[in-house]
Amino acid sequence: MKNIFLIVFVFLLQTFCSQVTAQIKYTVNDAWQFVQDKSITEINQLKNHKGLKVAIPHTWNDKDVMDEEEGFYRGAGWYTKTIKIPTAYKDKEVFLFFEGVAMCSEVYINNKLANKHVGGFTRFVVPISKFIDFDASKNTTSFTVVVKADNSYNEDVPPLHADFTFFGGIYRDVNLVVTDKVHFSIEEDAANGVFITTPKVSAQRGEVQLKVKIKNDDKANQNVKLVTKLIGPNQQLVSEKVQTFKLKSGIVNEFNFALNSVTNPQLWSPDTPNLYKVVCEIFDAKNNQKIDESTNSLGFRWFAFDVDKGFFLNGKHLKLVGTNRHQDFKDIGNAVPDHIHVEDILRMKEMGSNFLRIAHYPQDPIILEMCDRLGILTTVETPIVDTVTESEAFTQNCLSAQLEMIRQNYNHPSLIIWAYMNEVILHPRYGNDKERYKKYTNYIVKLAQKIEKLTRAEDPYRYTMIPNHNGLERYHEAGLTEVPMIVGWNIYLGWYGGSYDLLPERIEKFHSTIKKPMIITEYGAGVDPRLHTLNPMRFDYSQEYGTEFHKYYLEYFMKQDFIAGVNVWNYADFNSEDRIDAVQSINNKGLVGLDRKPKDVFYYYQASLLSKPFLSIATKTWNQRSQVEDKEGAGVATMQVQVFSNQNEVTLFINGKSLGAKKVEDKIAIFNVPFVDGINQLVAKSGDIVEDFSTVRINIIPISLKNFPASGFSINVGDQRFFYDDKIDQAWLFDKEYTPGSWGHIGGKPYVRPEKNVQQPYGAKQTIKGTFNDPIYQTQLVGIEQYRFDVPPGLYEIKLHFAELEGSKAKHLAFDLIEESKEVTKVTNRKFSILINDKKVVENLDLLGDYGEYQAVKIKSEVSVKEGEPLLVNFKKIVGEPVLNAIEIYKKM
Repeated sequence: MKNIFLIVFVFLLQTFCSQVTAQIKYTVNDAWQFVQDKSITEINQLKNHKGLKVAIPHTWNDKDVMDEEEGFYRGAGWYTKTIKIPTAYKDKEVFLFFEGVAMCSEVYINNKLANKHVGGFTRFVVPISKFIDFDASKNTTSFTVVVKADNSYNEDVPPLHADFTFFGGIYRDVNLVVTDKVHFSIEEDAANGVFITTPKVSAQRGEVQLKVKIKNDDKANQNVKLVTKLIGPNQQLVSEKVQTFKLKSGIVNEFNFALNSVTNPQLWSPDTPNLYKVVCEIFDAKNNQKIDESTNSLGFRWFAFDVDKGFFLNGKHLKLVGTNRHQDFKDIGNAVPDHIHVEDILRMKEMGSNFLRIAHYPQDPIILEMCDRLGILTTVETPIVDTVTESEAFTQNCLSAQLEMIRQNYNHPSLIIWAYMNEVILHPRYGNDKERYKKYTNYIVKLAQKIEKLTRAEDPYRYTMIPNHNGLERYHEAGLTEVPMIVGWNIYLGWYGGSYDLLPERIEKFHSTIKKPMIITEYGAGVDPRLHTLNPMRFDYSQEYGTEFHKYYLEYFMKQDFIAGVNVWNYADFNSEDRIDAVQSINNKGLVGLDRKPKDVFYYYQASLLSKPFLSIATKTWNQRSQVEDKEGAGVATMQVQVFSNQNEVTLFINGKSLGAKKVEDKIAIFNVPFVDGINQLVAKSGDIVEDFSTVRINIIPISLKNFPASGFSINVGDQRFFYDDKIDQAWLFDKEYTPGSWGHIGGKPYVRPEKNVQQPYGAKQTIKGTFNDPIYQTQLVGIEQYRFDVPPGLYEIKLHFAELEGSKAKHLAFDLIEESKEVTKVTNRKFSILINDKKVVENLDLLGDYGEYQAVKIKSEVSVKEGEPLLVNFKKIVGEPVLNAIEIYKKM
């Protein structure tokens, strides 16, 4: 019995020793004190400021990027925390591991500068042992950490300009890491010290080579045993290699070796993402005690790009189709928890995606980990976007960012391309000086060549890529297309300019001119899920145009083998503070919203990409609608409903009644659905295989208002789009001209911007202050004379909506991919009066003078209508032309 107790004791002791001597890593995210004050320039000034308690991940721009004020805070933020550790760690190496601090950082330990890091998207490690005073008389030791995060504009730090928000803060995890004196080198570029390659792979055999970096911080040379295990997808040991190495003191010791080749490896692919594990363990050669451990994924796959035939994985042709991704989320900016990252990749897989462009910067480590597990091929890039600075510091920061990105993400089988320099000649400097412009583009090409050389030296097994905007001639003449292995193209014909039917000609010009593999790295159209139309057109932001646009693009891309891959811009809507589209400060080209609610185009891609049976009714988020009845007294409004499916035929039911079966053409079945007033239940089926449901509430607006609708109705004046206010569940109907016995406007024309070559056909392109329902106020009728309702007698409430759209030149967005004229007509302040049934309600309304430009104005009034008389809202011109943006009417009694 004593022997048994002794054996158990020894086992527990050995286990405990192994645990305390192997690497320890845990987050220290909570209870930081945060101070944001531009007057603070030095760490010693912090003592005079009381901090706000925050938890990491954290950004100070989660709110100001969405407010109505131009700009957002760019400057320094200071984080402070006291951390307690066991005094026993004095014989260890202690590190702080930062996964992301934007954009530049300084780390102080006990008021001493321990580290500076440039770049907001890669990880970095700070050795801190030498800054800690360990008190041997106590069991624990405390030390203070101060982190200065700074997202100020800096000419030497990319990105300089881009169509996304440069959030500031410690927005990813902070970890405390404790290792033995001998450990895998994590100090070098925050990698884990193990780099795995599979130089030759076939269905019969897979080779594995390792580069291992071990740091010896001990004062003496050390002998260690390195045990390397290869574990299969079924968690069975495939092979093991044991080696003894002598480590020189005070340096990183590097070793290169091969593992035994694997016979008949289980290949990694999107359909079968088989993952092996490589486990490297360091043991003290004397006492066989484990010192450190590093575990990495391994996938056996081989791939190739061909200029004419596209992409091949494991010897088979594969069309790469997927999205781009930015890392922010509604109301929390870029300080997102792991759950959101995980759900994003899961949803991409559910969409049928097999390809992800991680743009325009490296993202949270869990992104690539999930892509490895789920089988999504990826490309990742450094944030050199739009413009560059011709300085040695900028060059070195670009090279450093590329090196960190490569080393930190080296061991992911899903990763096949290293990219850099997105659209760097989109807005070139010195465009009016040919000689200076040439010097500038020469610098860009030389910088690209340096990055390319570094990348190929670090990783000769993956491809490289530069994504360019639809400016073939610029990049080709500059020589930039000659540098990378793959050329990416961002193309938006049918959105920013031209028509989407020009796409084939342009793509074929790319292919014939540049004899390199091609990926369409961006394409997309803005979609505000609140907007719908019966007549889709470019730049109307409607769900319907978004589907039409993507349908044309995807159908063309899938037929062209030479297009190796395509990435929709974007997976999700994302923050872009400078944007002034239908939703302020949001680039809304996502297939899902900033809150990750799918748009119609997401379901279209599911129908197009998934192999398992799929069916989905469109416009699920359009929960309440208003529409005019088909004919007077019918009480029915017929509206088109799309059903996305990969089946041959779909049957649609409304309120239990079959509308018959429709053939699915190009993944869409179209039904004309007779909606009745109130709740309508839609059910779509394809045999007994799949079905989908949708509930729609319709407010049927009668042509004749003799029976005035109890719900009243709301009209988006000067517009031909439905609008749905999803915050308060309010449906807006588009405008119409007055017809006798009915309702509508008399006089006036839809507002059109005075500039030449504008993108959208009508309406303003400007943020409207005082509302989040910008589309209601971005359109209007100019020169309106009257709005008339032929209503029964009663008491009515009228609510009028206005905004001055011509107070000044609308802001030109730097990221639009066409040039707009800077000409603008001179505008005289308008004044007009409003009369309701001859009663003057508002006199001398001066929108610009009284409220300011681009400001939502709401005026509500009541009117009693007698038998036989209409409800008339008259607009009397005083100076300029009267305008009306929207109108609501309700019957009170």
